Amino acid sequence: MPDPETSSHDPNDPNGPMPDRGSPVPGCLILAAIVTIFGGLIVLYVVVGTYQYRKIGTFAQDTPAELAIAAPSPAQVEAAMGKLKAIETAVANKQAERILFSAEDLNVLIATLPVAEGFRGNTRVESIGAAGIVTAMAQPMRKGPFQKGFRYLNANFLLQPELRARTIAFKVIGIDPVIGEVPEPFVDSYASLDLFKLDPGNPAMKAHVTSLASVYTEEGQLVVETGLGPRERE
Repeated sequence: MPDPETSSHDPNDPNGPMPDRGSPVPGCLILAAIVTIFGGLIVLYVVVGTYQYRKIGTFAQDTPAELAIAAPSPAQVEAAMGKLKAIETAVANKQAERILFSAEDLNVLIATLPVAEGFRGNTRVESIGAAGIVTAMAQPMRKGPFQKGFRYLNANFLLQPELRARTIAFKVIGIDPVIGEVPEPFVDSYASLDLFKLDPGNPAMKAHVTSLASVYTEEGQLVVETGLGPRERE
């Protein structure tokens, strides 16, 4: 007779022992590991996010600063618009020219140009120096990951103009808030957002930017230099 200890089991026998399907423990451990890892990431995100928003709360305010620009006179508008026209003329004639814009000129352009409408009431140029353009701004920032509404970074931003292949950008290199102090890593992160640049799709920008030789600041003025003709830029 066959030994019952060694006889094969009929898989179709409903009264026989259940086949060995492997231990459920490894699967449970994997599932537990996944839950733990992703749960940990969620907690880390919340903790880091909360910490960051608390830090932002030390230099942000609940209401935006009022940064009105006085309505420019017709003479001021004519002078500022004339400088834009001078750039256009120099490019068309392939002339090397140096056109100078004061802080007043820039505020006039903010107050009058349709493309600058979004900056009205929240942006005002205070001064221009060799280090860049000091601009008072009220920048909205979300209150937190689980809160609705905004706080405002009311500060003087130091902006450095950069001539690029298709546009002129203004890089944030310093932030001096009305209250508190902005950490340097925050300034670097803000700069990386690349928020402040002229629309490269604007017809005037598309027509003229490749013929600009340089854009920079010096004491009291923003300098725009035109070249002798179009050139390629990286």
